[in-house]
Amino acid sequence: MMKRANRFRDIFWHVGVLIAVGIFVLSGCATKKYVEEQITPVENRVSKTEADISKLSDGVASNESKIEKVETELDQADAKADRALSTFGDLRLERRQLLDMRQGANFAVNSARLADEAKQSIDLFLDNLKDRIPKSASPIFLVAGHTDNTGPEDVNFKLGECRAESVKRYLITKKGIDPLSVVKVSFGETSPIVRNDTQKDRAKNRRVEILVYGEEITQ
Repeated sequence: MMKRANRFRDIFWHVGVLIAVGIFVLSGCATKKYVEEQITPVENRVSKTEADISKLSDGVASNESKIEKVETELDQADAKADRALSTFGDLRLERRQLLDMRQGANFAVNSARLADEAKQSIDLFLDNLKDRIPKSASPIFLVAGHTDNTGPEDVNFKLGECRAESVKRYLITKKGIDPLSVVKVSFGETSPIVRNDTQKDRAKNRRVEILVYGEEITQ
């Protein structure tokens, strides 16, 4: 009887062990499957990150290529600037007289009114000037008023200034000359072109001269 009881106990013990082993094995399989399910998404994310890094690296390489191209162009521009500066020392800004009208715009005694005959002389002078001014020049009109030697010197100086103002106004308002390009001066009686011995000669000295200057860069 006792032997039979021990035999049943042994059988139950072996069955228990088998059940425990089965549970352990089944539990191990479930754990492996769970781990695989957790690892797969991580691996996918790692692969995507590596692809993004590769794409970023390609972009950086492209930008570096563009930067090198810009640097090359800047070097070429610097070289051109250096060549230009090397010849700059041989250049100079030169102002020279292009044309002048020393006679023609004459005035009556003690008058600063611009007569029609004087206007015609100025118009003809400007027509001739068009073919004489280089396109690169910026002409400056110097308008100089003169008188004969009759009357006080200070009065003649003022009269010469008024005559220059009349011509200046005509150039600006009627002929379209830039006001910033017209400069007026008065010499009064100090610069006659002929002696003031006769009435005819004094009439020649009562005048306004127009001198045109141009600024050009020359070598």
